[in-house]
Amino acid sequence: MNQEIELIALCPSGLEGAASLEIKNNNYKIIDSTAGKVTFVADFKDIPNILTKFKTIDRVLIKIKQFEAYTFDELFDHVYSINWSDYIGKSGKIVVEKLKINNSKISATGAVASVILKAVYESLKQGDKKTYYSEDSDIIYPLYVYLKEDVVTICLDTVYKESLARRGYRINHLSTSLRETIAASLIVLSRWSPDYKLVDPFCGSGTIPIEAALMASNYTPKRTYACEKWDIFKNMGEIFNKNFSKNNIDYSIYGYDKSYKAIEMAKANAELANVKIYFEKRAMESLQPSNERIYFISNLPYGINLPDNIQDTYKKMRHLPRSFPNGRFFFITPEANFEEYFGEKADKKFRFQNNGIWVWFYMFYSE
Repeated sequence: MNQEIELIALCPSGLEGAASLEIKNNNYKIIDSTAGKVTFVADFKDIPNILTKFKTIDRVLIKIKQFEAYTFDELFDHVYSINWSDYIGKSGKIVVEKLKINNSKISATGAVASVILKAVYESLKQGDKKTYYSEDSDIIYPLYVYLKEDVVTICLDTVYKESLARRGYRINHLSTSLRETIAASLIVLSRWSPDYKLVDPFCGSGTIPIEAALMASNYTPKRTYACEKWDIFKNMGEIFNKNFSKNNIDYSIYGYDKSYKAIEMAKANAELANVKIYFEKRAMESLQPSNERIYFISNLPYGINLPDNIQDTYKKMRHLPRSFPNGRFFFITPEANFEEYFGEKADKKFRFQNNGIWVWFYMFYSE
């Protein structure tokens, strides 16, 4: 299949701007953006590169068809009319991986899923008596279905069980650790490039520094995707494997934390990710002043179980803009009064949810 198709990038809700920026930076045209989804146009042959290289997206869906349906008969007919053999081979298992229904006349999720699967299999068996269903097959065709205000969107998920956020390196992490795609989104939104030093003064298990190093190296630890086993990708095995090569590029990335346990976790995770980062047990206020352009990007400490007085910690952070006058600072915290404690007004800020907690992303980047 060599053609232009619509892809839907699923991303952390509230961070669509980061996914959009990454998509645009790779010269793809965006046609829609809603909460947690960015739809764009790409060549089919680009899917392996998108899966292996993009850092801010959790999942890539191939948009198959969008239509209106007010009855189960209409739903069946529309799904049946799709030329499913363009996507699905003669062996494998088709599953409705996700079905989301909002404000539609058809609302019974179990019935909707059953009608869709029946329509797919009936369509595939036209003129061919061979079965397309194998309960024990490890070739999975996962369907994502959205039904909103009577508009149905049918998609194929290229990833399946594990999100793209699961890079495979984070065996050790803290309860406060960021999801990898969230960490990557913060870095993309900061506009950091490997030409500049990056410092995480509260690095925890090292997710932000590691994601920055992966970006600088244009590298993703090797993993597998559901679509690699599909017939339509059978000639792209070399492309998937080729994309796991790493660029040799110099970068300066540092992670500091006052917890020895956190630093040991960060070092172990960086080794698994095959990246080189300087991690050290050190308190933020002990960092030595510099006139360099340094990007400080961090998930700040917060939470009722932390022994420190968080307000005092945030006030101590006034040391950073004073000691690093050319620094740029990017922090997330649920604290609405962080600017007051930090002693600076953010150039930009917005809210999003991190593990169910509403947090602010504060961006200080003026000259």
